[in-house]
Amino acid sequence: MLQKRFIFLIVVVLILAATTVLFIRHIQPTEDLDLNYQEISIGSKIADIVKNRKLEVQITEQDLNNLVKKQLSAHQNLPNGIRIEGARLTLQGSNLVADVNVKWQDKLPVGAQLLFTLAWDPPNVIIQHQSTMVRGIQVPKEWLQFAPIELSIEDHLPLLIGVKDVQFEEKAVLIQLKALR
Repeated sequence: MLQKRFIFLIVVVLILAATTVLFIRHIQPTEDLDLNYQEISIGSKIADIVKNRKLEVQITEQDLNNLVKKQLSAHQNLPNGIRIEGARLTLQGSNLVADVNVKWQDKLPVGAQLLFTLAWDPPNVIIQHQSTMVRGIQVPKEWLQFAPIELSIEDHLPLLIGVKDVQFEEKAVLIQLKALR
C-alpha cells in the first residue's frame, strides 16, 4: 500500500513539473525586442512645416516608437517585480498596441501584448491602458494596470506655437498647430 502511494506521489510531482515547464515555455517571448531608440529631430519637423506651408506636424508610427521607447528605457521597472526589456508599438488609429518583452522577478521572461487607447483632451494626449494579453490569454486587470499617461505636446513646441487639434490616423498622429498671440 505504501509503495502505491509513493508511486502515485512521484507521478503527480512529474505531471506538475512537466506542466510548469510547458507553461514557462509557452509564455516566453517569441521575438527579440529592445528599447533602442533614435532621438526625434524637432528641427526636421519644423522644416516640414515650412516646406508644406501648413501648420501641422505628422508623428509617424516610427516616431511614436522612438518616443515611447525613450520613456520606457527611463522607467523600465514596474510594480510587482516586472522589468521591461523591449517593446514594439503599432498604431491602429486611436489604438496603440504594444508588444513587450518583460522579466518577472529578474528571472522569468514573458512576452505580452498591451492595448492602449489614445485620446486628445486639450492640452494633453491621454494614453489609457485597456488590456494585457500573454500569448492570447487575457491577464486580469488587477494583476497589471497602468495609470493613464498624459503627454503635453505643447511642452515640446516653440513658445509661440500651440496645439489646435490632434487627429489619430491609421499609421500616424496628425498634430494641427496654431500661432499663439
